[in-house]
Amino acid sequence: MNELRRLTREFFSRDTTEVGKDILGKYLVRKTTKGRMIGKVIEVEAYLGVKDKACHCYNYKKTEKTKIMYMKPGTFYIYYIYGTYFCLNVITEPEGFPCSIFIRNLYPIDGIDLMKENRTIKVGKNYKNLVDGPSKLCMAMKITKEKFNGKDSCVEKSALFFAEGEKIDDKQILLGKRIGINYAEEDKDKLLRFILKGD
Repeated sequence: MNELRRLTREFFSRDTTEVGKDILGKYLVRKTTKGRMIGKVIEVEAYLGVKDKACHCYNYKKTEKTKIMYMKPGTFYIYYIYGTYFCLNVITEPEGFPCSIFIRNLYPIDGIDLMKENRTIKVGKNYKNLVDGPSKLCMAMKITKEKFNGKDSCVEKSALFFAEGEKIDDKQILLGKRIGINYAEEDKDKLLRFILKGD
């Protein structure tokens, strides 16, 4: 694979729904001492800040956990679920507007043997269960809150970042409701989950 071009701050400093669609087909890259791992982004969810009842910063909520969401676009926001697993988000919109894209699903591209080493389950030839879920991809690519929460993906020294990938046409994108947000009242029905067809 040719040298990867890192996504810039300008890419993330835009309308969150546009970023959510545009990040499909891009690559999530994790550099380690053992080598690099790359996954193509194929499913995400958009969280629209202070007016979105599903967002951690709804109604301007700001805690020790959520203060990350008010940082620069391109910053990683990583949190625990069930006290054990991690979820990866990247901040969007100009600084101070707490919106994000939640990375739900990847398609493995490179460093697959490394990904398998990092998982504790048997993975078949079609790589089912390897990176097809938000916590699975964090485990496979060794993405932890301790290492990357609040870190800037746009700087050259970052060992975790997004890179240019495949060009995706709008016709390739499926829209759906976000998962696991029944508490969000009317916002739970918004079509803010973006899925790449065919992957």
